[in-house]
Amino acid sequence: PYQLVKDLRTGVTSTSPSDVLDGDLDPFMAAALSQRVTGETVEVEDVD
Repeated sequence: PYQLVKDLRTGVTSTSPSDVLDGDLDPFMAAALSQRVTGETVEVEDVD
């Protein structure tokens, strides 16, 4: 099955849910912090 973790606020994705659940959140945190600093918004499509 296709597995994906997607942050709809920043557009960051990971194809390894187990890594995210184990605490590998650095890409998500970096994107969120960058978005706050720059004030940019990302248009993200919610794919079910």
